[in-house]
Amino acid sequence: MTSGKKRQSLLVLILKLSVIPVLVLGIILTIYSRNAVRSGMVFEIEKSLSGIAHHLISSYNMVDAGDFAYVDGKVMKGETDLTSDYRLLDDIKNDTGADVTICLGMERCLTTVVDENGNRLTGTALSEDVRQVVYGKGEEYFSESVSVGDKKFFAYYVPIQNHDGQIIGVSFAGQPVDSVNRSMNFILQGNVIICTFIVLLAGFICYLSAQKIMTTIWHIKVFLEELARGKFGQEMPDAVTKRRDEMGEIGEYAVAVSNSLEEMVTKDPLTGLLNRCACLIEVEEYQKEEAFTIAMGDIDFFKKVNDNYGHDKGDEVLKYVASVLRETVGEQGFAARWGGEEFFLGLKEEREKMQEQLERAMERIRTHEFIGNGKKFHITVSIGILSYKPELSFDANVKKADELLYYGKENGRNQIVSEGTVCTN
Repeated sequence: MTSGKKRQSLLVLILKLSVIPVLVLGIILTIYSRNAVRSGMVFEIEKSLSGIAHHLISSYNMVDAGDFAYVDGKVMKGETDLTSDYRLLDDIKNDTGADVTICLGMERCLTTVVDENGNRLTGTALSEDVRQVVYGKGEEYFSESVSVGDKKFFAYYVPIQNHDGQIIGVSFAGQPVDSVNRSMNFILQGNVIICTFIVLLAGFICYLSAQKIMTTIWHIKVFLEELARGKFGQEMPDAVTKRRDEMGEIGEYAVAVSNSLEEMVTKDPLTGLLNRCACLIEVEEYQKEEAFTIAMGDIDFFKKVNDNYGHDKGDEVLKYVASVLRETVGEQGFAARWGGEEFFLGLKEEREKMQEQLERAMERIRTHEFIGNGKKFHITVSIGILSYKPELSFDANVKKADELLYYGKENGRNQIVSEGTVCTN
């Protein structure tokens, strides 16, 4: 049964509920890792540049213990003229990869920083921030973005003091922002790839799990669809019954509902035999067999049993006869309560074979001893039997079997009557 409302695939819904949170988590982790990587790298850069700037001052102090000074256009360290002597700065840059600069006053005097033509950027001025922090407060200063020429640097500044403690200059160590960003982006790309892989893997696992659930639901759906069409006796697939979770329980409940409905819809509540409606369905299947024999049976003088011994005893008689007939047809046939004390039998056998089986059943019935109102009594049955004729309608076959049955009842009862033959016991 379907409605006009468009239905959304449960598989899509499950994937949304499972993959979207993983995707959001992946995005959050990527953003977090980007910030964490950048913060970590900036922290390491700051420490590294601080060490280089301090090392620059220490290295010049080893050259000459005197103070830095700018005299007549010359850069002096004590008695040593450092003007245009970049060997120490270049060695430090080669060893560390960082640009270094000696500034006296607010001007760069010695530096490894060059412009696009390879000219050293000496004579350029420091920023106002450096003046306020380093010269004004006498503190070291770190910045994540300092412009020197046309380049931006991560920069660390250390005050240079003379022997009386006066700040006369600045030691600078810097790392180009572009190179740091390239390194950072390389690391972030790795993180993005890892996060993407995790999201895809999680999505794939979720898909497989969802597909397995959907397969189970599909089996249950097909089972219930067939049940809704009145098809009983189905087997639930192992994909459902072997599950040890709620889906497996739902499958078990569906089978239980099917069995209960089968009992209610197809079985006679008193005898447990098929009812007339279920009998018609069985005949449709059995009439396709090469050999199919039907029989109509009726308990002789059943009304006297009810009148003399009560309806409870009558029910007992019906149940007993029903159990004998059910055992007689076994797995090769079916037995149904046609109405009242009348029964319908079908068997995948030739008529002669079925008649032999029914004769044994009649013997069991007539020799069985019942007790009612303190008295013993016996019962008999009459049966009409014939080979099913598929060229005739079901009703026509039943009418013929019924005629044979009533012929037997009018001619002594307690017998099986077949076409052209009367067997009296």
